[in-house]
Amino acid sequence: MPELPEVETVRHGLQDHVVGRTVETVRVLHPRAVRRQPGGAAEFETALGGRSLDRARRRGKYLWLSVGEDALLAHLGMSGQLLVGEPERPLSSHVRILFTFADGGPDLRFTDQRTFGHMCVVRDGAELPAPIAHIAPDPFEPAFDPALLARRLRLTAGPTVLMLLAGTVPILTFVVERWVTHRYIEPALAGQETAQPEMAKPRNR
Repeated sequence: MPELPEVETVRHGLQDHVVGRTVETVRVLHPRAVRRQPGGAAEFETALGGRSLDRARRRGKYLWLSVGEDALLAHLGMSGQLLVGEPERPLSSHVRILFTFADGGPDLRFTDQRTFGHMCVVRDGAELPAPIAHIAPDPFEPAFDPALLARRLRLTAGPTVLMLLAGTVPILTFVVERWVTHRYIEPALAGQETAQPEMAKPRNR
């Protein structure tokens, strides 16, 4: 399964090669790829044709492209890829969704050998799609508030790292592991003893 750094790399690729372009056609080649779309493949295809893809964003391992007020939401699953390339190249049997663009340039192919990934269009989801609103923001996002995190931790008496991993406060497990590894937080420190600077910069070694 792609990890956060790989998913972030995909986001950068979408921002560089897809954002700002207008979708001409969408072909769903495997129904499982749009299993989260309420109206199925037909709804997915018609929701995107003729519309511009505005911005690529990520929350956890989910990616989305703003489509006006809506969002094109994607999860890569175990083996999913979003590949940009020349339209003339052979069509792999593992391509699940094919996007072409009005400029006639490189197309976008959602390729997923194991078909655990999926895509869907979320109405009014441009800023944050409702299906992923429960996922905590990364520390790199503007929505992340280290002061709020510290305030919530100070309401707990247990070790800081256990409170973070238990979901007492919304933060990704991946991020907690990195914070502990690089000593951004002291794992044995009680939540009540935590201050904002310890959430924002490394501790002195």
